[in-house]
Amino acid sequence: MDFGISIPNNQGIASVRDLVTVAQDAETLGYDSVWVSEHLYHASYVASRLGDRPYHEALTVLTAAATVTTRVRLGTSVLVLPWHHPARLAKQIATLDQLSAGRVVLGVGVAQTPDEFANLGIPYATRGAVTDEAIDALRALWSEDIPAYHGQHFKFEGLRFSPKPQQARLPILIGGNSPRALRRVREKGDGWHAMSLSVNDVRASIAGAAGKPCSIRMVLEFTDAPVSRAIADRRSLKGTPAEVLDQVRGYADAGVSELVVDANLPDVEATRVCFRRFRDEVMTKL
Repeated sequence: MDFGISIPNNQGIASVRDLVTVAQDAETLGYDSVWVSEHLYHASYVASRLGDRPYHEALTVLTAAATVTTRVRLGTSVLVLPWHHPARLAKQIATLDQLSAGRVVLGVGVAQTPDEFANLGIPYATRGAVTDEAIDALRALWSEDIPAYHGQHFKFEGLRFSPKPQQARLPILIGGNSPRALRRVREKGDGWHAMSLSVNDVRASIAGAAGKPCSIRMVLEFTDAPVSRAIADRRSLKGTPAEVLDQVRGYADAGVSELVVDANLPDVEATRVCFRRFRDEVMTKL
């Protein structure tokens, strides 16, 4: 199993420069990947968590991380695809993939924030259909010198598009836990990027990914005393180090290929300590 960390660009950290140190630490500590989150407005649950503190832009943070690392993969967990025109996003991601020597993993989702869609002037009801088209459009833009696509929501033809990603096929992971998300994994994705599922949840759902790789992002919280809930039913990595280790082994047995740990803390130093502790007390014992 590979291990990644969630850069806390979504936690109201005052200085965006401090976020880059988390990516550097991850590489030094032996993690395999770093991931960023996306929201544009302080909508719904984001507003209640952050108040007036900042939510830093995902691809800007990931680009900065690319310049100070050489090995870790650079992932989005996740970009809300209906908010992005495929041509602009394809160019951003291809440029980042060139900059990072082929280390980008594009995780995409549809989000559950109607108020944010309204503020952006983007229809909420059609977000799934737009996402499906956008994935196909991205593939065309990345693979054809003169790309052509004719869908209901996006249309283009006749103009050269460059650069292309360095990777022959840049991986697109589908975020979300719903049956519709799993169908999108089967039909259009290169893998499934699940969120906050228990080991038993993964076991029950992973067949829906049709054998494609499964990564999962989980909030991490070490406790001094054991947690009463059964380890295989926990939807966060919450427990003693021994319990967390057992839970991680459960995910590996269930077929998860990568675990992304999220400290879920609004403090950079506490986040760095959390990731170092996970490396020392969990990763090194597998």
